[in-house]
Amino acid sequence: MIEFGYILIIIFELIIALVIIFALRTLEKKVRNCLSNVNKQAKETLCTIKNVRLNLKNFNKHVCNIKKLDIKKIKQAILLVLDVVNFILLVKSMDFKNLGKAKNFKKLIPFGLLKKLIFKLK
Repeated sequence: MIEFGYILIIIFELIIALVIIFALRTLEKKVRNCLSNVNKQAKETLCTIKNVRLNLKNFNKHVCNIKKLDIKKIKQAILLVLDVVNFILLVKSMDFKNLGKAKNFKKLIPFGLLKKLIFKLK
């Protein structure tokens, strides 16, 4: 009887060992699946981070280019263009038939425009 009891205990231990091994294998498969999913998401996140980093580098480069622009020089150039347009309108409005009689010679020479041009060339 004792030998039969030992055999039953050994069979019971083998069955429990097989159940534990089977459970461990299924858990191992689940862990591998979860790990592969995490790896896929990590790769996608890494690619997204690289894209964001590249976009930020491009943005910073464009912002630096904007910072390099001198707004005062642009404003002066626009004012210079407006002075040229104003001079052209002044010349168009002049009466060249009576030019010798009138004392409008000073109006034909835009001293402000000449000063700005000389200042720009320096």
